[in-house]
Amino acid sequence: MVRRSRAVVDDALSSPGQAGVRRITELTELFAWLACVAFTVQLVLLGSGLVRIPLALLVVGVLASWWVRPDGDPWWTTGVEAVAAFGAVLVLPSAEPAIGFLFAVVVRRALRGDAVLLPVKSVPVLLGYLTGVGTWVVLEPVEATGPLLASTLLPLVGLTIVSLALHEIVRSARRLEAAHRTVEAVIRASPVGLVLLDGDGAPTLHNDRARRLFDWPEGRSGRVPCPHGPDITACGRGCRGADDPVEVDVERPDGTTAVLAVQAVPVDHVPDRHTLVTALDVSKRRQWEDALRTRVERDELTGLAGRTHFLHLVDDALRSGEAVGLLVIDLDGFKEVNDAEGHEAGDWYLVSAAERIGRAVGPVATAARLGGDEFAVLAPGHDVRESARLATRVLSELARPLTGLGHDTVIRASVGISVSQPGLGTADLLRDADTAMYVAKREGGARIRLFRPEMGERVLARQRDKADLRTAVADGQLVLHYQPIVDLATGRATGAETLVRWQRPGHGLLGPGEFIGLAEETGLIVPLGNKVLAGACEQAMRWREQGRALGVTVNVSTRQLSAPAFLPSLDRVLKTSGLPPERLTVEVTESVWADEAAMRGLMDVRETGVRVALDDFGTGYSSLSYLQRYPFDVVKIDKSFTGNLDDAGRTAGVVRCIVDLAEVLGAHTVAEGIETQEQADWLRAAGCDYAQGYLFGRPDLAENWDAQPSVTG
Repeated sequence: MVRRSRAVVDDALSSPGQAGVRRITELTELFAWLACVAFTVQLVLLGSGLVRIPLALLVVGVLASWWVRPDGDPWWTTGVEAVAAFGAVLVLPSAEPAIGFLFAVVVRRALRGDAVLLPVKSVPVLLGYLTGVGTWVVLEPVEATGPLLASTLLPLVGLTIVSLALHEIVRSARRLEAAHRTVEAVIRASPVGLVLLDGDGAPTLHNDRARRLFDWPEGRSGRVPCPHGPDITACGRGCRGADDPVEVDVERPDGTTAVLAVQAVPVDHVPDRHTLVTALDVSKRRQWEDALRTRVERDELTGLAGRTHFLHLVDDALRSGEAVGLLVIDLDGFKEVNDAEGHEAGDWYLVSAAERIGRAVGPVATAARLGGDEFAVLAPGHDVRESARLATRVLSELARPLTGLGHDTVIRASVGISVSQPGLGTADLLRDADTAMYVAKREGGARIRLFRPEMGERVLARQRDKADLRTAVADGQLVLHYQPIVDLATGRATGAETLVRWQRPGHGLLGPGEFIGLAEETGLIVPLGNKVLAGACEQAMRWREQGRALGVTVNVSTRQLSAPAFLPSLDRVLKTSGLPPERLTVEVTESVWADEAAMRGLMDVRETGVRVALDDFGTGYSSLSYLQRYPFDVVKIDKSFTGNLDDAGRTAGVVRCIVDLAEVLGAHTVAEGIETQEQADWLRAAGCDYAQGYLFGRPDLAENWDAQPSVTG
């Protein structure tokens, strides 16, 4: 509620004119009663004839209706008033008492303020009076009525004017009062604190919301502060009359601080120097802004500077004109940690790396997390040599053994360095450091590289390669070649390994070694692998329709296998092509054992009836325990073994062991890289099942397979 008591509020919200209207209303009401009482007495004492008594009783009935319904105006009273006015003119010796009665009832009715009912309800009494005057004129001689006619009718004009004027005054006063009551209700209910200050800055009016916001005691008020002092009206810095609110911190008794948005607006057209103050609690907004600012400026996971804020810091450092060193740090092998240990462990790994980077750079530089497993360090005032020393400290700190994953881990990272040059902007500096980091990563990681201009050219060429490969996958520039897989016992082809080539415009036919790594890096290996798989299955069905019982082998990457969509995609290809699952062999390398998701995917593939081959056995991470846990249908012997075969050599012994091991595990063996008949004969004698190599046929297009030996059926 508004303070300073209800009476004070009413006085503050009302004007002196309204008080005057109330006094006039009271006097008019008194006049109406006195005039009607006097009119009744005159009818009884001065009236002629017995009719005076009923007329007096009619007037008493009007007074009784006023008493019973002081704010009402029954319709029946209008007829009674008309009869009383008509009869009074005829029974009284003069018309003045009837005119007084007219004034009483009409003026009192004007106090009701109803624009429609006033003329409607006032017409009957006026007509009654005029009818009585007319009758009196007819009955009396002209010489007797002439002088009195003017004095009788002219007061009616005055009565009309005064009644209408009073009526409009009362209506205006009531509208003004209603408006003031509305303003009062708004002030009371407003969620905004409102305070009216006098010329000395003391509150003359305020609502409860303002009292609570400014923490004023109950029933008392105080000063309205501003950011520059205890009194907003006395502020010399323009708080009074400012276009925008100013924020003020208000201490609460419980020790908390509220933030108020306060605006002081001068009130014109009033005496003295008044000011209206609005106050709004923006504490929550301030908290949200602070939280949002912190979120923008700080990485939520690691607490380091966030990307956007970090780039602003680089902008500021470059404007200073001094040398600026920028390090971009990318963790090596983070994906493997995240996939093998889980996202929670991956987050812990990132936080640990962030702590070590921050510790290594200390107060001389600012560390940030740009996103994912990529970090950056801003080193103002660092030249090439100092930036390189800082990068070395970072790598040394990261390389300390890290425990927490159930085993000791070493964080490896690739670091790229760029140092500001005249005319170099933030985006350029970051791009150069990023380029140097990618060079370090391609060279094996766990190293530092300083940006050189020729690196940028290589990166641009790499970007062109990526764009061209993306186009190749979409536009059908990939070509499938097939190399025969021969049964050593019969010499006939039983299957074919699918090998993808890139018919790149302007570069000729490129082998997989020139673009598969790029496909893995960009993620294009998944759509590329799906196209190869679909094309190989369709070709196997065409051979089958030609009467050739040839299976196909397709190389599949661990990235494809770990994708949840691979198994549904494989099932769709088999159904679309119609190829029996046993006619398809999926070939993987031993690196699949390092990826649990890929291994699970591979075993799911084997459950569908598709055969699984282990490529390049013995060259990677071979483990007998893995072979026991994850059965394979085919073990392929790498050409690094088959190329050095002789009866007495150690290599021959290894190959015999692989053949025997595969037989124990229930798998077939395929020897790769066979180029001589002697190699083929030796492998047949050693018990190897199948072989492939230039001796049996080079990889070629399917349409050139007419001359290839094959099994029919």
